[in-house]
Amino acid sequence: MSATDRSFAHAQARVQARYGRLPAEADWRRISGIRGLGAWLEDARNGPHREWVKAFSAASTAADIEAGVRELLLVEIDAVADFVPESWRDAVRWTQWLALAGVVECLHRGGALPAWARQVAPLGALLDDDGALVEARAAQAGLTPLLDPAAGPVPTLWADAWRQRWPHPGAAARADLDGLAVLIGEHLAAFRAGSPQRAWTRRQALRERLRFDFHGLGLSPAAPFAYLALVALDLERLRRALLDRALFPQVPAAGSREEAA
Repeated sequence: MSATDRSFAHAQARVQARYGRLPAEADWRRISGIRGLGAWLEDARNGPHREWVKAFSAASTAADIEAGVRELLLVEIDAVADFVPESWRDAVRWTQWLALAGVVECLHRGGALPAWARQVAPLGALLDDDGALVEARAAQAGLTPLLDPAAGPVPTLWADAWRQRWPHPGAAARADLDGLAVLIGEHLAAFRAGSPQRAWTRRQALRERLRFDFHGLGLSPAAPFAYLALVALDLERLRRALLDRALFPQVPAAGSREEAA
C-alpha cells in the first residue's frame, strides 16, 4: 500500500491536473504521419502539444531542439518543486541533473560538451566564457561527487545524492521512492545493454508502468517524481519527432509507427 502524506494534497491536485493535460496516444497518432517540421508544428499547436512546441519553428536547428526540449523539462521540474512541501523541494529540483545526465556523464569522463549545452541555463551557469567547466560553480551546484570518474557511474551517484535530499520520510514513503528508483534504474540498465530495435518497446513499457504506479501513489511523496518521469518520457518522444523532421525532412517517416504506437 502506498504512503499517505496529507501535506502533499496541494501537490497531488496540481500534478494530477497537469497529468491530465499530457498528450494521449490519439494525439500523437493524429500528427505522426506529417513529414515536414513546419507542418507538423502547425498541427501540433492545435492540440495538447501546443505549450511544448510554441518555442520551435520550421527553422529550428538540431541544437535548438536539443536545448529547447531539455528546457521544457527543467521548467516542469521547477513548477512541481513549487507545488510540493518545502522540505521536499531540494529533492525535486535535484532531478534536473538526472534530466541532464548525458551531459553530466560527458563532464564525468572529462569529455567535451555538445555545442547546445550552453543554451541550457543550469549547464551554462557551470561554464566560463570559453565553455570550460568552473569547478567552484559545479561544487556550489552539488555536482562534485557526480564528476569524480573514480566514484562510480553517474546514475548511481545521482541516486545516492537524491536520497540524501529526502527529508526523513517514513517507511512506506521510502518504499514508494525506492521502488520508483529501482524501476527507472532497471530501465536504464536494460536500455543501455539492449538492442536499438527494442528501445522504443522498452520506453513504452516503462511509461505504462509509470502511468499505473502514478495513479496508485495518490498522496505519496513519490507521486510527483513518477509524474516527472512520465513527462520526461513524453518529451523524449517529442525530441525524436522534432529531430527526425528537422534532420531528415524528405525521408519517409520510418518512425511514424513508433510515434503513433
